Amino acid sequence: MSPDDNRADRAQDNLKKAVRLDIALVLKNTVEAFYHDFTGVVLAGILLVMLPGVLARSLAGGDDLDTLLTTLRAVAAMLYTALVSWGVVSRLHGHALPPFEFLRQGLARATPGLQVGLLAGAAAVIGLTIHLFARHGTLAGWMLNSLLLTGALLATCMLMPLVPVAVVEGLKPMAAFRRAAALTEGNRNRILALALVVLLTLAPSAALAAGFAGDVGPWIKSLFELFAWS
Repeated sequence: MSPDDNRADRAQDNLKKAVRLDIALVLKNTVEAFYHDFTGVVLAGILLVMLPGVLARSLAGGDDLDTLLTTLRAVAAMLYTALVSWGVVSRLHGHALPPFEFLRQGLARATPGLQVGLLAGAAAVIGLTIHLFARHGTLAGWMLNSLLLTGALLATCMLMPLVPVAVVEGLKPMAAFRRAAALTEGNRNRILALALVVLLTLAPSAALAAGFAGDVGPWIKSLFELFAWS
């Protein structure tokens, strides 16, 4: 075998090795994204996450209306994620967008992300529906809930970049699912750790905010929803 063949084999082996996910760098980039694109990110969040949350809580009344409002809020939040994904990745690629362009281009490019977000949401609804049929308090119910939780965690670790990759690469849903799974291969334990860090950071504060009453309560709860979707 020639030296060129050896180099080609080594290069192929390197391509197969997953790049180690740097969680500290992820968190650093997140903070910098908020700092550099603060106006665009926060304005989009107010319009698509906070206001729908406040309005839904003020209009709550009846199971049918609550279900409709929850669905509309989820769609708006997915649109927010898709919109912000385009603007933030554009900056990381060296093309910073002023606030108006951040919103305009994000909306124009959001469709692929919204499509995959809706599919992922539909899968979550199916899981929750199955959960309703669990025989709670029994061994069978415990096993079913454990399987659902394991599946949800696995899906989260595999598909964390689903919406951004669909938006940035303009992929159709099935291609976006495959691409997201390929991007997370070899890094899923670290992605789970990242998700747990975020959850353990937000959950105590969100639980405290849930105790607020009066006019300020819905705004504080919606603010934590903004953080969570971001």
